[in-house]
Amino acid sequence: MTSSPAPVLPHADSSAQVLQLPALRHQRDYRNWWCADTSALLAGSIYSFAIPLLLLALTGSPAQAGLLAAVGSTARIGLTLSGGSLADRTNRSRLMVLGGTLGAVLTGTLALISWIGTLGAAVLCIGHVLLELRGGLFSSATDAALKDVVHSKQLGRAMAANQGRDAVLSLGGAPLGGLLLGLGAAPTLAFVAVFQLLSAIFGRTLAPAMARAERTAAADPQHQPSAQGILSGLRWCFSRPQLRMILWVMVAVNLGVNGAVTTLVYGLRYRGESTFSIGLVSACMGVGLLLGSLAATWLIDRVATGILACLGLSTLSLSMLLLAVNGELWWLGLILAAAFASVPALNAAVGGYFMAIVPRDMVGRANSVMMFMAMVAMPVGLVVAGIGVELAGMAPTLVFFALLSTLATLAGWTSRQIRSIPGPALWSESTAAPAATASAGRNSARGPASGWDTGQLRERRLEPQGQWIYL
Repeated sequence: MTSSPAPVLPHADSSAQVLQLPALRHQRDYRNWWCADTSALLAGSIYSFAIPLLLLALTGSPAQAGLLAAVGSTARIGLTLSGGSLADRTNRSRLMVLGGTLGAVLTGTLALISWIGTLGAAVLCIGHVLLELRGGLFSSATDAALKDVVHSKQLGRAMAANQGRDAVLSLGGAPLGGLLLGLGAAPTLAFVAVFQLLSAIFGRTLAPAMARAERTAAADPQHQPSAQGILSGLRWCFSRPQLRMILWVMVAVNLGVNGAVTTLVYGLRYRGESTFSIGLVSACMGVGLLLGSLAATWLIDRVATGILACLGLSTLSLSMLLLAVNGELWWLGLILAAAFASVPALNAAVGGYFMAIVPRDMVGRANSVMMFMAMVAMPVGLVVAGIGVELAGMAPTLVFFALLSTLATLAGWTSRQIRSIPGPALWSESTAAPAATASAGRNSARGPASGWDTGQLRERRLEPQGQWIYL
């Protein structure tokens, strides 16, 4: 691939200038970011698939495995907001390097302990908690860095491309995790360590882009620094009616969907299915994500973001309910594929809208608030999934989580704040401003800052060139 410089503004006429944006695949900074993020996500995909099965193998009880997994999830949540604040006041490239390196050291140590045969439930739980603490503190940096390497008008397409990438990782991650677990815990954890290290290496290549973005933001005469601290990030998000409603819906839908997926993993293993079979069923989520990603960009450009989000929520809630109808592997795989086909457009649309309206020096904290709200109820979901499978069985537990997803869907459809979110062309001019204030005009006129030229940032007369999903 070739690299392109910052977009140029050829003279068209005296009244308008055409903003020329190179395709994402031609932007070196975006490619480096993509490699760093992909390496970290592949490591996380394998680890997330392996950890509940390793805990279940060491404890022999879904309830105990769910409780131990919940301890790790709680640890991550505890540092998520602090991590977002850190990403807003520290060079994000350095944070990516430090986070990847720590992840490689921790998982490599666990792999070594497993190889010498002394990995027990207590040691694995301690290592898991440390890794989750690392994730909470450093994971916001990678997402925040995207705003520094991609022009604001390309954020929707970048998010859609990322969804396609995530689909491929989900499609291959679970079966690969099952195969690695068949070889043992040590090879699985060593694989994770290698890709954590790769994420740190690619994160280091982003240092010039991060420095350039900081200089651009500082030189913008219209730039007004946001208040510092965790509480200011919470106030910024929750003072805006649309974002506030999105965040509360996220709690319910993430609890419902992730709880249902965890129930499937525990339930299938508890009834004697092999790790490879569970991996194949989980891979069907990747099939759905991949198919959905093919249409994500087309849908985002043509359907209002609010309506698209509600349609995605409806698909998810109905599918979660259908999982309980039949316990055969083919049925579970089919429904998972149908459910997750709606996720790429949903994630890219809402995530792109969120990124587009957040100021650069608030993006770390805003992303951490989103992550916090998505994860805050997950420890409860892990415990309920484990106890539910052990005491009530897989099907009743799936119904419980499906009802939570349905509540999220009803909240979305009945909320005017969510339904009224416009498409990408109007994201920067939408009314995501604090209630009872008049700051929307000032904020939307300024627009989010990134590493692009400030004059180009304020040019909004032309949509970017049509893109597809670049992997």
